[in-house]
Amino acid sequence: MIIMNQGTDGQTGAFSGSLAAAAAIPVIGVTTEVGRRLAAATREASGTEVHLKSEAEIGTRSTRNVIAERGTMSGSFVIVGAHLDSVSEGSGMNDNASGSAAVLEAALRLARELATGMPIRFAFWGAEERGLLGSRHHLSTIPEDEHRRIGLYINLDMVGLPNFGRFIQLTPENKSELVASTVASLNRSFAQHGLPVEERTRRSRGFGSDDASFAARDIPTVSLFTGAGGTKSEAQAQRFGGSAGQPFDSCYHKACDTLANVYGQVLEQITDVLTDAVNELASH
Repeated sequence: MIIMNQGTDGQTGAFSGSLAAAAAIPVIGVTTEVGRRLAAATREASGTEVHLKSEAEIGTRSTRNVIAERGTMSGSFVIVGAHLDSVSEGSGMNDNASGSAAVLEAALRLARELATGMPIRFAFWGAEERGLLGSRHHLSTIPEDEHRRIGLYINLDMVGLPNFGRFIQLTPENKSELVASTVASLNRSFAQHGLPVEERTRRSRGFGSDDASFAARDIPTVSLFTGAGGTKSEAQAQRFGGSAGQPFDSCYHKACDTLANVYGQVLEQITDVLTDAVNELASH
């Protein structure tokens, strides 16, 4: 299978992505130009033969998940996670040092309180950019009883953009009472801080970050997110500020995703809201 880039601004080059499951056939991403040339060739002649040469390096690399737990994991519990790795093109300060920082800070704040209520597992995933490998590995190696006791997964990915939105993302297929109460808690916290927010739902297995690993196993998910390579609309610019008609993240998967690509104020806002929600969960 050959998948061409979609051709909008900043999305014309060759690309890579993460499949929801391992493919039985080779899959490669190509530039918009190559895709259009292939499409034109198939229109001009039936039975077009395509010769594709791909240079790839195959090897074994080591990566790690980092797990910390608050409370005894004997009953239902919640996992709060973010991925540690970045793409090879850049240092990944927004994608996803921002999400990892928010999860770590929320964990440190919660550690000051007595460990009562619902247990929380804080997870920092390896190799998300290589196909959600860290979170998939975790779910494939924990006991089945433990898997059944995961009540909710909360994902933090790209939560400090300068041209930000504030998004709560969930999949309606897996919406549970715990999801509803957590989303309500997040909305209350945003409102108490006077911060506009937008809810997003997607009728699929997650939004393509580590939440997809959990959604694929029918575990309810909620994500906090400030945008990626998509374009900010006029309505979103009115709601959140920033520049309409521009990408939420002009440095998405690029070398310019440095510390200068992280807006500390919105990262702090997301961290505060996450902390409020986790504190409420921990009190259940």
